[in-house]
Amino acid sequence: MAQETVTYLSNIVIVTILACLITHYWLRQGRSAAMGFWMLSAWVMVAADAFFAARPSLPYWVGRMIPTLLVTVGHAGLFLGARKTASLSTRWELVVAAVVFHGLGLVYYLVLDQPSQWRMVFNGVVWMAFSVGSYLVLRKAPKAFWFSLVAPANAFLLHAVFHGFRLVLATLCVVNGWTQVQFWLQAVSDFEVSFFMVALFVGILVANLQMRNEELSSALAEVQTLTGLLPICAWCKKVRDDDGYWQKVEDYLAARSGLKFTHGICTDCFQEQRPKSMKCESV
Repeated sequence: MAQETVTYLSNIVIVTILACLITHYWLRQGRSAAMGFWMLSAWVMVAADAFFAARPSLPYWVGRMIPTLLVTVGHAGLFLGARKTASLSTRWELVVAAVVFHGLGLVYYLVLDQPSQWRMVFNGVVWMAFSVGSYLVLRKAPKAFWFSLVAPANAFLLHAVFHGFRLVLATLCVVNGWTQVQFWLQAVSDFEVSFFMVALFVGILVANLQMRNEELSSALAEVQTLTGLLPICAWCKKVRDDDGYWQKVEDYLAARSGLKFTHGICTDCFQEQRPKSMKCESV
């Protein structure tokens, strides 16, 4: 078995485990759109590695076209997941255009039988663009997705830097004819995929768990506030908040518990407030 095939099989195992974890989280935590995109991208990457591993036994055009394009589709899904995480519009037209552009480029290299080094440069440009876009989008997401060193945004940034380095080195290989360097560059790229997938999807899970923990901590603080002593005016019934301001009791509770109030009138107040003419008629 070729070393390249062994690497892809290892990648399949690693990404499958991560995809299962992401899927489990998606099923247990409300099936959010953002996590749905992350999950689908993980499974697309599994499919891409499966095609890469089976490349020696596939028809030439299938082995050169399908797995590479699946990687692009996976990056597109990651970009959409980043946009959903940042509460931005999906931008389907941009994603579809990028995937179609890459597909046409792959057809061009396949039909004209262009040197594989230039094909590597072309792939690097597309994948680096998606990674940079995902990084910039996640900078607008909640802090958990970009602040720490292990945050998903930083995984995208490092992935983009790697593709930039790979792009420059692949171009030098074409210009100078460094065939041996190209071989090692491809080998390093295959290993980098595993590191990127682990860093990204573990970072996504950690960021979501951190946000969940913050939500629970905030809810606990609100419950503790509502179950403590609450200063209330004996005349107007306003309550005093932590900053010393007096508020209507419904405004105070709505701001801290998410309750929504509807106003009506109780039986006693109705008897007191209704017009005298109505009282006389009832007598």
